[in-house]
Amino acid sequence: MNFLDHLTPLDERTKNLVERSVRKRKAKKRELLQQAGTVCKQFHFIEKGVARVYYYKDDKEVTAWFAFEGMIVSCIDSLFTGNLTNYYIEMLEDSVLYTVQYDIIEKSFLDYPMLERLGRILITDNYLLLDQRVRLIVSHTAEERYNLLLQQAPQALQRIPLNYIASYLNISQETLSRIRGKY
Repeated sequence: MNFLDHLTPLDERTKNLVERSVRKRKAKKRELLQQAGTVCKQFHFIEKGVARVYYYKDDKEVTAWFAFEGMIVSCIDSLFTGNLTNYYIEMLEDSVLYTVQYDIIEKSFLDYPMLERLGRILITDNYLLLDQRVRLIVSHTAEERYNLLLQQAPQALQRIPLNYIASYLNISQETLSRIRGKY
């Protein structure tokens, strides 16, 4: 549970709750952690591996998000509302995850103020990443989006199939090839 230490200090009581609530597990490459049309009830911290969050639009897969080591992945549209999600979460590599049921954590917020603070920090971080993602698509050219992805996740080209990267950048594979050819 060392990954939490850099976010906010936790007292022993809170650490014990987290350790009792979190399940370490392995996930295989191509494993779906979440499927569209279901209610998301958990979130996952990625210790090792990379995940892709995607949805379908006009019968085409659209990559919305990648999560790497040290990041949390979930379908927050469903997690916080209890509604069905439109997203899938797929592991792109054999991975090691820490998984926690959201209802366990939610019920504990009142009795564990440090846990509530940790939750706020994680939600804030994810919101800022979402804001960054929106600005990426709205305010940047295809080449700028590509360069920003490489700055933020230099390992992406080695770990993620190019068709997923093109989808994430909202460009065709041909455009991605042209951009990559410049470098």
